[in-house]
Amino acid sequence: MKRIQITGKSVRKFEDGYPVIALTDLENRQDFDDGAWVQLENHGHFVATAYFAKQHRGAGYVLSLRESDAIDERFFAGKFRAANAKRVAINAQGAYRFFNDVGDGLGGLIVDAYPENIFVFRWQNQALKRQARLIYAGFQKVMGKDVTILSVAPGQEKTQVIAGDLPKDVVTVIEDGVSYPVDLSVARPQLALEFRDVRTWAHDNSQQRRVLNLFSAETGVVTAAMVGGAIEAVTVDPNNRAATLTQAQLTANNFDQAAVEMRTMDVANYLDYAIKHGLTFDTVFINPPAFIRGKKRKFDLTQDLEDLIQQALQVTTSGSTVLITTTAPSYSLKRLRTTVNDAAENYTGHVTVSTTFQSPDDFMTNDADRQSEVLKGIRLSVN
Repeated sequence: MKRIQITGKSVRKFEDGYPVIALTDLENRQDFDDGAWVQLENHGHFVATAYFAKQHRGAGYVLSLRESDAIDERFFAGKFRAANAKRVAINAQGAYRFFNDVGDGLGGLIVDAYPENIFVFRWQNQALKRQARLIYAGFQKVMGKDVTILSVAPGQEKTQVIAGDLPKDVVTVIEDGVSYPVDLSVARPQLALEFRDVRTWAHDNSQQRRVLNLFSAETGVVTAAMVGGAIEAVTVDPNNRAATLTQAQLTANNFDQAAVEMRTMDVANYLDYAIKHGLTFDTVFINPPAFIRGKKRKFDLTQDLEDLIQQALQVTTSGSTVLITTTAPSYSLKRLRTTVNDAAENYTGHVTVSTTFQSPDDFMTNDADRQSEVLKGIRLSVN
């Protein structure tokens, strides 16, 4: 294993548990070799075993801080054994996050668990996937060989079957008595598991409410709200995939789709329309992407969220609730709170922060890496 020199400034952050390698951590950036397993050191002092990867964030991940650790099947089995013990302890059931990237000690890998003993490996970079055979072996050593393993790599549209059989029909995930059909042959997630607690809240707090849902294609909150007793809902997303998913969920729950108006259009344009026509809603869900380009407008989370919240507040009344969430890694809960407070200051009514939302307990985080928290959310009460 090649030994790579890192800067003195980088030693402390890795020893403190920070898992992501940046090119600036290397004494010589030419040492970067995509997919290489390396030992990081500083002036002969071992710091960590790691791997390099071309990816959207950083240049690789730390694997271990112990020089004696061999990165082999036994090593990965240990990671999965620890992950499984944590999920058993929190009684994770149904569909849940079995393994959560740096939160479970292996940056670059996410594993989601579904009914019927199905596990979907979501590789975050090609570098780690090159070691898939070793990693699958470690997983099966812990979970057994009678499980179904599916694989999704970056840029892949269909899932690959590694072990077991792909279900002939959709798999049904049941939460709070609500059915969510999931086609596991499709690579893109159809139900955002990190929104489980938000769906529970929507189900339990939507009786006789009129709901507006913005940008929330895979969250399932509209279906949860309707089954929970909402009078009607409007769901708006620039992508027609959102309407398709919602229709399938409503059908699975034998629900009349006439009560849900599905609009494929720019969210800001719909809010302009709603404000102009005096439309109001009792509950508004906002889950914007980091960036999206619509037909006439683009949305950039860092630039446009405050304006979007201000627009949304104009279609509320006293007693309304607005729930704003984001899964953008670089957008922290602290930053979200600042944006929400700035938007509320320009609202003519009174707004209070009622609750903050974060990912469910099965979404383990790394305390040294603030970006490892998947879901950040704030619930506002309009008085």
